[in-house]
Amino acid sequence: MRAIPAMMLALGSALGSAAVQAAPLTPNSGPLAVSGELAEGGSAIGRFDVQALLKDGNFTGAATVTVDGSSVSGPLLANRSYLENGRCYFRVENGRARAEISGRCDSAGLEGRFETFIPGLGLKTGISRAAFTLAGGESATAPAASGKLPGGKLTCAFNEPKVSFKWGEPTQYSLQYSNMVSLTLDAGGTYAAGSGKGGRYTRQGGKIRLESGPWAGAIGSLENDRSGTPAVVFHIEENRRADGVHLVDPYTTRCTRAR
Repeated sequence: MRAIPAMMLALGSALGSAAVQAAPLTPNSGPLAVSGELAEGGSAIGRFDVQALLKDGNFTGAATVTVDGSSVSGPLLANRSYLENGRCYFRVENGRARAEISGRCDSAGLEGRFETFIPGLGLKTGISRAAFTLAGGESATAPAASGKLPGGKLTCAFNEPKVSFKWGEPTQYSLQYSNMVSLTLDAGGTYAAGSGKGGRYTRQGGKIRLESGPWAGAIGSLENDRSGTPAVVFHIEENRRADGVHLVDPYTTRCTRAR
């Protein structure tokens, strides 16, 4: 087992000591800088730097991600760079090259995962850690608690990627309606979908499990959307059968109130 480099230990120590003063990021935390390290198998292989503005839950700005001496730089991708439920998502694309950093974050830093694809280098995944520098903005307050059962009719959709193999053409994302179309949860334990089908569900802490109907076995997390409104998210990692086929949709599905 390879030892963790000193710079990774130093960064981890810095994040640990800063955690005492850390506060949740809010949708309007304002200008910020993010600088961190990327590690694979316990060894540092690169770093990333982000200069952004956090407004209405969305990050705008630019990022540079370097892995094994190769870099991808560019503006943060709209609708793919945001703050949601205490997690930060940063994505940048330039031609066929792309990088995504995500993880739990607060005013002190971020800890999570990264995935990069750079032509000639291939796909890389691993651990990401970063320190934040806030330049002012809305004072931090605790976000609304997740885990609340949403009322009313929710619209369900997912982002479908379309990868281009032509030089200079970035991955495109299109919003697609879910197979469910919509979701309505009754407090008595039944659900209805926009397709005219439904069944029963059970509550399991901060999650629901669909027990019957076309999507029996699907697990939805009771999370807030970017506006803080209760929603249901069917994460693809929790919604695949043993053979790998999806239970709800081929990608993570978010059921939210129409806005």
